[in-house]
Amino acid sequence: MEYLDGSGDKRKRCERTQPAVKRRRGLVVDDMAPPPLRLPTARSFHMSRDGHVQMTETRVEPEPTDDLDDRRRATLTLEGYQPRPIRKFRNRGFEAQLLDREHGFSAHTGRRHLAYPAGDARMHTASFCSRSHDVHQCTSYDGQGNTIPFSLASCHGAPVTAIGDEQGYVRLFNTETSDSRVESKVDAYVKVHDNAIMDLDFSHDDLRLATACGDRCGKVVDVVTQTVAVELAGGHWDSLRQVAFQPGSANGNALATSDRAGRVQIWDLRCSSMSTNCFSAAAALFGRGSRNTMLDPFAGKTVNTMDNAHERTIQGITSSASVTAIKWLPAGREHLLLTASEANASIKLWDTRYVKPRRQAEETPLAVTQQPASHAWRSYGITSLALGTDAARLYAVCKDSTVYAYSTAHLMLGRAPELEDGAAKRKPGGAEGLGPLYGLKHDMFRASSFYVKCSLRASTGVNDHQPELLAVGSTDCCAVLFPTDERRMGSAWAKQAHEQQPVGGPGPGPGPGPGPSSPLAIYRSGTALVQGHSREVTTLSWSYDGKLVTASDDYIVRQWQSDGDTARHLRQVGDFGGERHMAGWAEAGGGDWDADDDE
Repeated sequence: MEYLDGSGDKRKRCERTQPAVKRRRGLVVDDMAPPPLRLPTARSFHMSRDGHVQMTETRVEPEPTDDLDDRRRATLTLEGYQPRPIRKFRNRGFEAQLLDREHGFSAHTGRRHLAYPAGDARMHTASFCSRSHDVHQCTSYDGQGNTIPFSLASCHGAPVTAIGDEQGYVRLFNTETSDSRVESKVDAYVKVHDNAIMDLDFSHDDLRLATACGDRCGKVVDVVTQTVAVELAGGHWDSLRQVAFQPGSANGNALATSDRAGRVQIWDLRCSSMSTNCFSAAAALFGRGSRNTMLDPFAGKTVNTMDNAHERTIQGITSSASVTAIKWLPAGREHLLLTASEANASIKLWDTRYVKPRRQAEETPLAVTQQPASHAWRSYGITSLALGTDAARLYAVCKDSTVYAYSTAHLMLGRAPELEDGAAKRKPGGAEGLGPLYGLKHDMFRASSFYVKCSLRASTGVNDHQPELLAVGSTDCCAVLFPTDERRMGSAWAKQAHEQQPVGGPGPGPGPGPGPSSPLAIYRSGTALVQGHSREVTTLSWSYDGKLVTASDDYIVRQWQSDGDTARHLRQVGDFGGERHMAGWAEAGGGDWDADDDE
């Protein structure tokens, strides 16, 4: 039978019904009735005044899921839910290390035995503070206005820190602590240059002070008489950046300078025809053997030169790069010099006894370190270098706001007899050196200019309360203290990995510690010294007794010392009452550190 519907299409209607399909014996899931839904019941009890208890039961109806938001629905359906793994005992930091040591578990195979587990690093950094009278305002010596402090250097055996300003003066800053306000913390002013003093360095006996100036020359000042004894002129093409005395047997007679044109000069004052009383002797401190101030400064002579020590290549054009940091290795290897530049994060190792091989036009270093893997697409220069107490670690402040730690034993890969104490002179070959071992970061550490420097406080074997600390300036108006004890880093990396790593494995991008997702371990720690400056903190210097002196573009030089009670009071007192005025303190990172032990 055919019929036409309203649209004009022909359709057939079958009057016969299809024969029933015989099914096999058994149960079909679709034909089964759903089991009865057993809803939970809620019981409530009500007690009347006469003590009669009445119980009522009500069924809890399921909440309709049509009106739930996406987050609630995802929780109910277990979408995106990641259970937190059970934290391993060895990831619990100092407490776990101490318990392992007491029970003898740390001596087992695969465990690192720590005879002295390291506690919270804040016990050494949170006590730093600076009072309102621990400052010096750098005003112009012969006129009105202020002058910027560019460089700092501290004596090795006296509470004196030299300040070099942009007018060419050297100010001798007294770092002794006094409870009352003094008229001035600067004891003397010495006119050395007519331009900005970019760097300073004391000799090991504190009798000589070397300066590097923007007028393309350096000078050596006799500290006892506060007069200029030597002029280091005529060897550089551009303004000087760094100056450093050679340690060891040179005894203040050999030093190195670097400039913005990529040249490094080695000076030896013994090669000049100087008078016997050109410098003050050690007996001058007792009134004998002072320098003859009637003598004119004599000209120093260079014994070695490294031209184009660092270079950069941009679009196929190679040019020299500014040598922003130089560092001598300690006594026994004092002939080895480390240099870094603004071009990239490579550090070069030089043997100053053998710089240019015979029949070779260019100077050749002993080794060149690899750049960090994160610098594959963009290069970042190095602003400052510092050596650890035992010279086993080299710390470099990079423009990517990271402090990289290197192993000085691996500055040359493979067998390297050149790195041994008292090594014989060998032909340099530009060997490849190992890259950084790990990096140090802090939320308030940012290096936006090449004026941000670092300084390391050496640890003392006698006094364990003065561990090794690395102080770094920052563009964020503060200085940052990094503890360098590597015993804390393993537990800190394990703890961060437990808190941040998802269950499914590490995700893309650099992780908090060493692992398959991170080519370089990054250790986030440190303590910021806040409220002490209002502009970029550039240069720093540790005094011989463990005090820190910082200089900033706000024309202020500030002294920091360890005083736990005062630092805690400044953190808690608040701004009301004016007790914090012109003061600074260490940021402990939360109120738990200042809480009493019995709370």
